[in-house]
Amino acid sequence: MQKLSIGSIEMTALVDLEQAYPAKAVYPKTEDFAPYAQHLDAAGAVTLNFASFLVRDGATVLLVDTGWGPEHDGQLLFELAEAGVKTGDVTHVLFTHLHGDHTGWNIDRKSGHPIFSHARHLVPKADWDHYSAQAAEANKAGGNPRLGSFERDVAPLEPLGLVDLIEGETTISAGLTAIPTPGHTPGHTSVVITSGNERGIVLGDVVITPVDAENPELVNSFDWDNGIALATRKALVERLIADGSLVGASHLPAPGLGRFVRVDGKQRWQGV
Repeated sequence: MQKLSIGSIEMTALVDLEQAYPAKAVYPKTEDFAPYAQHLDAAGAVTLNFASFLVRDGATVLLVDTGWGPEHDGQLLFELAEAGVKTGDVTHVLFTHLHGDHTGWNIDRKSGHPIFSHARHLVPKADWDHYSAQAAEANKAGGNPRLGSFERDVAPLEPLGLVDLIEGETTISAGLTAIPTPGHTPGHTSVVITSGNERGIVLGDVVITPVDAENPELVNSFDWDNGIALATRKALVERLIADGSLVGASHLPAPGLGRFVRVDGKQRWQGV
């Protein structure tokens, strides 16, 4: 857990867990990892952080993403407690997208009740439509869609009246705006933070590791549409380098806080 300020707005990085993956599994079309050796361990694996971000703007207490959850021994709820926040204090939960490692702490596994029961849950409409259709197809084919994270973690919130579908630029508070950053999923969304002359962003999965921070053209295994994801990644990172925004990124090295910078003509991730 680490706190930083963007003007009068406080951003806290909350680490659910960290896990290493073979670099070849993350970047299956990459043959030579020697240029990225500093980001890999001795076994050729790259460590992914699984982070959520708590952003306070006045009365608005926004939690961006809810981690992997209890099945992965996630620590998000402990991290929240360490930050002095109760689940009932959260006024808004925004999902950058609906992959299961971003929705895991929505529903209490024993009671079936929502964990952030006082919060509006902001869901990108394009992702809601996409994963709802996938669940319907699985059900039609005779499968069990409830085995998926969408049906387990996200769909139960809708009949409780806790879901707000968002699309396009969406104002959350005076200093917080959700913006579309598609490609990783159809509705992938980031949150821009503005306070006075200072700027920040909660990026989600636009960039996965320091490897594609350095080379945004690398294809990864997780993007829904590689072409759209590449265009989003290149344009957004260029913008963030230019304006010096503080970045909260879901999977970049724990705690996931830093900036994109250009050094000797090459872009890279610089943690804080």
